[in-house]
Amino acid sequence: MLYHLKAEEKRPSALVYDNIIYANRITRWGRDYHPLKINLIIPHYDHKENPPAPLLVWLEGGGWRNASPAVRLAELGFYAYHGIAVADVEYSVNSNNIWPVCLEDVKEAIRFLRANRGEFNIDPEKLIVAGDSAGAHLAALTALTGDEEKYKTEANRQESDKVNGVICLYCPGDFPAVLGDPVPVCYEDLLTGEITAENEALLKEINPMSHVTKNTPPFLFFHGDADNVVYYQSSLNLYEKLLSAGAEADYYLLEGANHAENAFTQENIQELMLAFIRKHI
Repeated sequence: MLYHLKAEEKRPSALVYDNIIYANRITRWGRDYHPLKINLIIPHYDHKENPPAPLLVWLEGGGWRNASPAVRLAELGFYAYHGIAVADVEYSVNSNNIWPVCLEDVKEAIRFLRANRGEFNIDPEKLIVAGDSAGAHLAALTALTGDEEKYKTEANRQESDKVNGVICLYCPGDFPAVLGDPVPVCYEDLLTGEITAENEALLKEINPMSHVTKNTPPFLFFHGDADNVVYYQSSLNLYEKLLSAGAEADYYLLEGANHAENAFTQENIQELMLAFIRKHI
């Protein structure tokens, strides 16, 4: 049977540039280097013939112990089909380096993307950072410490790492209020490689709550009320601190949802995230 069909072009194509190396980081043992990569999804195969795309930088979670820059590429394609470029960024984990290298990596990745705006045809003035779990913690700190010299490396330091907004999924937003009482695991120790409770200055440095000001960019939170890995009160504390400082924030508490469940990948959640991105770019 021969059919004649006219396609309805309602969305752009999506082009993936995979394994873009943005940094080669020496490990904390000093014995070798670890390449850090970005997987980039760009709207339109012929993207350079279209206006520069806004950018969503995604940071995958994994307890600061692992962070694949490819695991969510399929679902992140949703944003590319709505005209948003997506950079899934790898950062150092504690098997290679400990705090603050992971935050330095994220900021360097953002500056790298801005420095290569022409190559990737992205708009450096329209950038949202997002992540889940440990990635959400780093997304929050990226926004809250924008352009601080202490987290800059030499690469692309002329570029800004400031962002227009932040999306946090089940975020460790307040240390040590990550788990309920009693606390079986001190997650902050996985980040820093030491007993953080014995170092008040370090605990303050890694705690997003410590960096909130009235000039903080807008935040969007999602958390499950049944989360048994990162207690929802941890992100709720950060949300309330943002509001009390005069910053803009919205918080969605998902009924019955545990940590990193499929509930967070559903279309109604993606639509809320897309609306937030469009509003703040």
